[in-house]
Amino acid sequence: METTRNHIVSAFAVTFLFSHHCVVAKDAGKDYLDQQISKVALAEINSTATPSIQIAIGLGDKVIYESAFGMADVENNVAATSASKYRTASVAKWFTATAAMKLANNNILNLDEPIQTYCPQYPKKQWDITVRQLITHTSGIRHYRDYDKELAELSNPEDKRNLKIKALEESVSSYTRYSDVISPLQTFREDDLLFKPGTDWQYSSYGYRVLACVLQGALGKSYVDTMKSVVFEPANMSHTLPDDAWAIIPDRVSGYQINKGELRRADLRDVSENLPAGGYLSTASDLVRFAMAFDTNMLPEATKQLMTSTVLVELDDDSEPSWRDAMPQQDKYGYGVMLLSKYANGMIGHSGRQAGGSALLVLFPQEDLSIAVMSNAKGWNGYLNFVMKIKAITDQKIQAAKSSHAQ
Repeated sequence: METTRNHIVSAFAVTFLFSHHCVVAKDAGKDYLDQQISKVALAEINSTATPSIQIAIGLGDKVIYESAFGMADVENNVAATSASKYRTASVAKWFTATAAMKLANNNILNLDEPIQTYCPQYPKKQWDITVRQLITHTSGIRHYRDYDKELAELSNPEDKRNLKIKALEESVSSYTRYSDVISPLQTFREDDLLFKPGTDWQYSSYGYRVLACVLQGALGKSYVDTMKSVVFEPANMSHTLPDDAWAIIPDRVSGYQINKGELRRADLRDVSENLPAGGYLSTASDLVRFAMAFDTNMLPEATKQLMTSTVLVELDDDSEPSWRDAMPQQDKYGYGVMLLSKYANGMIGHSGRQAGGSALLVLFPQEDLSIAVMSNAKGWNGYLNFVMKIKAITDQKIQAAKSSHAQ
């Protein structure tokens, strides 16, 4: 980080924590960090019906804690571990945005070029769309549609028939296994834009699907290989990979849905169509490794400042905390990054929710601290509050370490 003081504190805290075996799972119950995190994790599972929670904490450039609680597979009584692989959901947008900004810094990608310069497979519209507008959700490309609501509002039979066909096509795409990032564009590539690019904001997973096409065209290799070489390998994320429905993937968890406090199997969903916006499997430890790389050496400081600034509106950092803060919103969003400074100074991150999974990765840059939590259930609505509980426990441990050292 920018200040030597923070590096000294982080380095000392890591040394202290490792000397007391905080990161070794078998020492659980002997260490304050293990004891306190175990207590809040089990309480969260019991109170929310979440089948499992995986947690990792990074301090400085080290993963100082990694563990999991509950069941990776409820039906077969398989316990979750720190190696279990969960769906990242929309946390993946932070990955993809970071790759785009790295390519831009290396003069491989021009953020203000029309996207067809790199992705001719997406047709030109009434107005040009730039790469920057894809990253910042200001492109005008739509997100998911509420077809049931739209159908209820239509009276013309022909219009209803056409909309039902459109809804069916989109539904089929969510059950289709794709092996590339171009084919999924077919679902929405002919749709009109919601607004003139750069004039408004609409969170859009579809926009990030187009962004993958752009990255692929800019670097001249597949999106999967691009992400591996530009983000995952530099961040040492060896347990992060596409969530391929056909592949045999060791340690992949089973997915569930929490519905009014009851647990059931997750809705069917093949996320390969949504890979750049939310189609990866990972571990909490790998998410923390990404955050640590983002914090230290992934990008220049000026680029990180740009990515952590709002677009078109001022940052909301003083309104009352709400569960809705865990959802992307215009006044709390930058370049693929959610801005959560109302909870802690400079706090950033990204959340993700989809069939069979919930995830949240946060970074506290001024403290060189990162926390990731993952679950194999959609419907776990308390993950932001839970992360802040983990931070409070970690802060207490670090403060105790500093006090002990001072003595």
